[in-house]
Amino acid sequence: MFNKEIKQMGAFQFSVPSGHMNFQLGHLNIIIVTDGIGYYDKNCFAPGIARGEVNQLLDDHYIESEYFELAHNILVIQTGDRTVLIDAGNGDGSEKSVGRLPENLLRAGISLQSVTDIVLTHAHPDHINGLINKENTLVFPRADVHLSKTEYNFWMSAAPDFSKSKNTIESCLFVQQQAKDCFTILGNQLKLFNEAEPLFDFLTPVLAPGHTPGHCMFAVSANDEMFIHMADIVHDEIILFSNPHWGTIFDIDFELAATTRKDILDQFARSRQRVFSYHLPWPGFGYVQKVGNTYKWVQERYLTPQFRKSI
Repeated sequence: MFNKEIKQMGAFQFSVPSGHMNFQLGHLNIIIVTDGIGYYDKNCFAPGIARGEVNQLLDDHYIESEYFELAHNILVIQTGDRTVLIDAGNGDGSEKSVGRLPENLLRAGISLQSVTDIVLTHAHPDHINGLINKENTLVFPRADVHLSKTEYNFWMSAAPDFSKSKNTIESCLFVQQQAKDCFTILGNQLKLFNEAEPLFDFLTPVLAPGHTPGHCMFAVSANDEMFIHMADIVHDEIILFSNPHWGTIFDIDFELAATTRKDILDQFARSRQRVFSYHLPWPGFGYVQKVGNTYKWVQERYLTPQFRKSI
């Protein structure tokens, strides 16, 4: 999959003030929509690593914020009568800087009623809470919501194993309850998939466990064009590329997540695979480069159309 030949995608059409941008991938219309920027306590990342070492690495990259500032990039795929979202964002009960998906979808010309499918990479709050509003009703009333069976079974378990996480048990149980409540409200609109089988003719899950047990990346393909949505393999372009083993407190199985992260980054670097990320800087497209024993995020280069010389 990672060695498949890739063709350059068509030129992007910019609409940054309205929170979206779009392009064509073969017959697919792809729209990137922002759910906003989340501000995370620095202690959520590299648990157990001396803060001085972490802060020095950030300082070396001219990062002075007291928080980790993470994008929340939502991929929308349109083909025929199907409109598919990958993940649903933070929801309207979160901080004001996130939960912007519904309004930005509307600005992109996509009504909430027109969304036919939502595919979840995993069941963490910043990916599923956007499915349900403050009134505990469905934000996307006509959409089937697709989740891996492995992920569903873990969060619905009577006693999920959180012993390999570096988060507190109280936080883990709180996240579990949010997932269970969401699944209950979704009812029959929740559809479980087998990670070994394609969801649609343009979307194939790639199981990448550790962050959560059923955490999935997705290959998006049309004809001979393809990219990989790498979900939460990494959360930032500095810490986890330089030190994949540092991890986050959000990893359910910390050591497995670190191993998966390094293996996937290594595959992407070797194959020069074009990838899309939920949390890396807008609009989330780029490549992974290996530098010695570490990795580097190479943000895809975009030229502002109005300043491009006519040819």
